[in-house]
Amino acid sequence: MSKRPAESDATTIAKKARLNPELEAMRNTLDSLLKTADTHHEEARIAAIDAASALEEGWTDATTEKDKLDVELKGLASEHWTADEYLKRYEESATVKMLKKAADVSLVDTLVEDNEKITDTLTKLRNLKERLVGECDRTSAQLIEKTEQCDALKERLDAAEKRVETISGFA
Repeated sequence: MSKRPAESDATTIAKKARLNPELEAMRNTLDSLLKTADTHHEEARIAAIDAASALEEGWTDATTEKDKLDVELKGLASEHWTADEYLKRYEESATVKMLKKAADVSLVDTLVEDNEKITDTLTKLRNLKERLVGECDRTSAQLIEKTEQCDALKERLDAAEKRVETISGFA
């Protein structure tokens, strides 16, 4: 009497014996492609993060510069206002008016000299006030330009961060 192999043994043998080389090659190719795609995804994610980080650094630097310009402009405006107040106070001073009259008559040499010194100092104060106006104008223009640069960098940073989120969300 010969024994017949059990059905389960026959199925196992049949499955092992039926390896299709074309199917195995496709499986190997797909495994390789999936691994490559995972690597590419990670590379893209890292590149997006690096780009966003660089933009964030640029935006932070530009914002710091903008803040410094803002502080400088406020200081210059304060100095200009102070110079203007000093000019008003001293030009309208009773003593200055008296010295002008004394200088016109030229009877007392010391008063004439005092008038010349005060007039010279007031001229320097007017010149300083005008220089401050120029510095305020230049600083204001720089501040406007830096603010626009910050706004543009912030928009690019927001877009880069959105890109990071999108790429990271692929996983």
